[in-house]
Amino acid sequence: MKNGSRVTDDDLPQLTPPKVPQAKPIGDQWVIDVGDLQPGDKILVTIDGDQPEWHPAPGDALVGYLDLVSSENIVVIDQWNIENYPWSTVFDPGTIPNGTYKATYTKTNAAGDTLCSPPQPVTIVGSSASNYPSPRFPDAVNGVLLYSKIAAQGGAPVQTRYLLQKDDEVTFYWQGFDDSGNPETSYKTAPPLNVSDDDVKAGYIADKIPFSRIEPLGNDGTGLAYYEVLRGGSPVTSKSTTHTSLKTKVEISWNDITALQLTGTLQAAKAYPQLPNLMPCNRGAVFGAPGLPVTISVSLGAVIVEADSSDPTTYRTTLDGAGLASFRVASHDQTLITVVAASAQLPGDPPFCNMKFGDYLDGSAAGIEGYNYTTHVPNDGVTPCSIYFQVLPQFKAESVTVTIVDQNSQASIVDADPDTPLTRTIRLSDDGCAVAEIVDTCAEQVHVTLSVTGQAGVIQFPTPIRFVAFPNVAADMPH
Repeated sequence: MKNGSRVTDDDLPQLTPPKVPQAKPIGDQWVIDVGDLQPGDKILVTIDGDQPEWHPAPGDALVGYLDLVSSENIVVIDQWNIENYPWSTVFDPGTIPNGTYKATYTKTNAAGDTLCSPPQPVTIVGSSASNYPSPRFPDAVNGVLLYSKIAAQGGAPVQTRYLLQKDDEVTFYWQGFDDSGNPETSYKTAPPLNVSDDDVKAGYIADKIPFSRIEPLGNDGTGLAYYEVLRGGSPVTSKSTTHTSLKTKVEISWNDITALQLTGTLQAAKAYPQLPNLMPCNRGAVFGAPGLPVTISVSLGAVIVEADSSDPTTYRTTLDGAGLASFRVASHDQTLITVVAASAQLPGDPPFCNMKFGDYLDGSAAGIEGYNYTTHVPNDGVTPCSIYFQVLPQFKAESVTVTIVDQNSQASIVDADPDTPLTRTIRLSDDGCAVAEIVDTCAEQVHVTLSVTGQAGVIQFPTPIRFVAFPNVAADMPH
C-alpha cells in the first residue's frame, strides 16, 4: 500500500519477526526484566537484514513497535549501515509498563510503501513505568493523523489502553501545538466517561478529540494526549484514587489533501470613487495541500487587490504551511462575481464560489449616512468580517462604537481592548469614514450594532453576521 499505510496480513510473510535480544526464556514466554538492565540501557527490538523475501535498499526506514508504542529512533538504511545488521530500534524502559507486548516493526521504502512484520511476543517485568499506558489513536498511521480521515469524522478517536474496571471514571486530555511548538489548542473530556460492562468487555473506553482542536494546528502540528482514571476504593476502604497515563504524541499532516476548497464572503458594498477612504472588499480563502501553487481568477467587472496590476483579475500564489491563501475582491459596478481557484497539479474541475456586492445601507436615523458589512466569513480567527461606514457631515468630529451584542459569542473586534473584546470605539477619518473588523473561531451568527458618540439612535444590523466553518469537513469537500 501507499502513503505510509500498513499492508494487510497477506503481505506479512515478506518480513520475518523481530528479535528481542535482552529477553530470557521463562516457561513459554520471552521475558525482559528491566531490573537486569544497566543504567541508561534501552529495551531493544532488533531487525535482521538477511531475510529471504526482503533485500534492504538505501532509503528503507525501519520503526520498531511494542504494541502501538513506536521506537524512539527510526533506522534509515544507507550505504554505510546497509551491511551492519541486525539494526536496533530502542525504547525507554521508563515508559514501558509491565505487561505482555507484541514486538513488531515496519519497513517503509523510498516510494512510501510500508510493510509490517509478524509479531514476536515479549513480556516486560520489573518496570517502574505507570501501569496506565499511553492512549491509542486508532486512526494514526505511524504516529501521524492525516487530514482527510479526521475531517471526515469530525475529529480523532482516542482510546485507553489499561485494564478497565466497571465504574472507573476516565478523562482524556489533549494539548495541541503548531509547527513551531507553540501551544494552540486544548481539550478535556467533560463530563468524565463512566466505564460500563460493555467497555470492560471491549477492553477500552474511547473519546474523540474534536476536529476544531486539531485543524488550527495546521500541517506539521503535533498533539499530546493522556488520560486520568478515577477508581473507587475497595470494600475495605472507600477512598478513591486517581491514576495518570503516559502520554502519546501524534503528528498532524495535511499532505494527503487532494482537492482545493474555496470560500468567499458576501455583501460587500460596491466601491465608490467619492469615498476614497473606503475600499469595500469581499474576502476569499483557499485551502489545500501546503506549498501547492494556485491561480485565483475572478469574472470581469471585479479586481483582486493582491493581483499584479497588469492583470488584476488573476492572482497567482502558493498555499502557506497551513495550506491556506487569502485574497480580497472589489467591484465598482457588478452585483455578482464568480471566483475560481485552480492548480495545474490537481486533476478535475476546480472549485468556484460567488461573491455578491451591494449598496450602502441608510443609517441616518442614528447619525450614519451609510454603512455596509460582509457576511459568510470563515471562522479561522484571521479572515475578518469588514464593516464600512460614513457618518453624517455634522458628526465627522465624533467617533463610532461597534458592539457585538451576543455576550457568549466567540467573536472579537480587531484591535479592541483585550478585556472588552466585544466593543470598540473607533475614531473617524477626515471625511467621517472608518472600517471595523470582527474575527471569530466559531461557526455562529453574530449580532452587531453601531452608534455615534452622543447620539441616542443605534443601528442594529438587519441580518446577523454569519461565520462559517472553513475548511469544511471531507463530506463537503469537492471530489
